[in-house]
Amino acid sequence: MSKLALRGLIIIALTYLAAVATFLIGGAPGIVAVFLGGTYALTALAALLFSRGLLEFVVGVDREIAFFVVLKRVTDPLLALFDPITPGFLLPFAASLYTAFLFFFFKLFLFGDAFLGLPPLFIVLVAAVMTVFS
Repeated sequence: MSKLALRGLIIIALTYLAAVATFLIGGAPGIVAVFLGGTYALTALAALLFSRGLLEFVVGVDREIAFFVVLKRVTDPLLALFDPITPGFLLPFAASLYTAFLFFFFKLFLFGDAFLGLPPLFIVLVAAVMTVFS
């Protein structure tokens, strides 16, 4: 794993911890803070990647606008993290949009959504635990 991808994991972990801490400070119960923190953290990172993809499509990849330079610096580690599973034929803006979709998909899989009830991962875990201990 490259150093850039490792920085991507650190960014994800720090974003998640900050979101959970925010909900805990706000008075949410622990389990609610875990679910909402994960939902908000992965959604925020997906939004950053989506905005980068849109800016690359509209403005261009090699522009030196201050906001765009900072956005690239934050999202480059996240793109490097998913680089092994990103198709090589995608243009740079499409790779950002693809990674944003993956973050949103992982959010739904790990933490569920307001309409789905239990996250799909926990449905599988509950079924496995019930099978083993019944």
